[in-house]
Amino acid sequence: MRPDRLGLGGVARVDDHDRLEVDGGPRGVLPQARERRHGRLRRAVGDDDGREERGGTAYDRVEYMALTIRPARPSDAPALLALFAEVFKTTPDPAEWRWKYEENPCRAASIAAFADGEAVGFFGAFATRYRGAAGSWPGTSGVDVMTKSSARRVGHTGVYREMGQRFVEENLALGVPFYFGFPHERARVVGERLLGYRTVEAAGQWSRPLPPRPGFLSRLRRFRHRVVSGTSLSPGHDALAEAVHAREGLRPEKSREVLEWRYGRRPGVGYRFVELLDARGRSRAFAAVRLVGERALLVDLQAADERGGEVVDLLDGVSELVRPLGARTLELRAARRSGIAAAARDLGFSDAPSDTWLMVIPVDGSFPLDEVAPGFDYRFGDHDVF
Repeated sequence: MRPDRLGLGGVARVDDHDRLEVDGGPRGVLPQARERRHGRLRRAVGDDDGREERGGTAYDRVEYMALTIRPARPSDAPALLALFAEVFKTTPDPAEWRWKYEENPCRAASIAAFADGEAVGFFGAFATRYRGAAGSWPGTSGVDVMTKSSARRVGHTGVYREMGQRFVEENLALGVPFYFGFPHERARVVGERLLGYRTVEAAGQWSRPLPPRPGFLSRLRRFRHRVVSGTSLSPGHDALAEAVHAREGLRPEKSREVLEWRYGRRPGVGYRFVELLDARGRSRAFAAVRLVGERALLVDLQAADERGGEVVDLLDGVSELVRPLGARTLELRAARRSGIAAAARDLGFSDAPSDTWLMVIPVDGSFPLDEVAPGFDYRFGDHDVF
């Protein structure tokens, strides 16, 4: 196994394009080993003006701190929150961090990087389970991926790549066959080059104006069903979750336990569940709704019959809930090949701009990811920011 603590001293050549290569290093270390033994810049040593010219190329003498890359621990939270604030220029909520990484009923391994005790990188796991007719597997998305700017300056992507490799190793040991994410364009390109990201599609997103109040026929059809809303799901949801989990393809977990953690206990963010119940109290469809200004985000939406009238009835119930709150549009994210996406197009939803991509990253090389990825059935809520 490769050691956790890595260090290197030598001479670094910085070319005109700000690329850095290491010349020299510990005697007897092979070039490929030197690449993996990276660190963070401590100080530069050179001539009086700090640079030494050799044939038109600038050389700096650099020293590296020892770098530790390992699974993150709850006790790392203060250092990682400080890194988050520095990298993303916003103050994170410690309670939300605990909710995401410590209170999640599913488990996956996040990775942290430290240089002499200072947090310089993080690769977070937003854990779930993959469910489908073919079986059930531990799963996760990759979130809150960050590196300290000083770490990026030395080796540029070395810390990022090492964290990504360790993320794969640790989650493979937990049985995770692949992980997924929703990066923006620049992160997508970097991930494809360094971590083997596989682009599935531009994230499917649709929008439509809030419909008028339901007419008589719609209300008559809903006589057979009851619409309820709240911050928890009814016991009738359990049968719907089993039906969704039994479908072809894979999707993140939709059990009541996981959904109530995801949408019922997130600090500082409010969601409402809307359920369509039949006369026996069984859930025929549900939505988790988040209001952002005039946008009502359907952060999750599932139905027993995705192409039937129950989706219409559910959306009527959602509209009645959010209309008095100032919403003017309904927005949905879903896999472009999913039944819900087809239903959305039939119900007057139009393609909306999306600034993210669905990416999948192999963990277990024996898993048939190329067969599974095109049908991976995601929603807004599978991206931790929503």
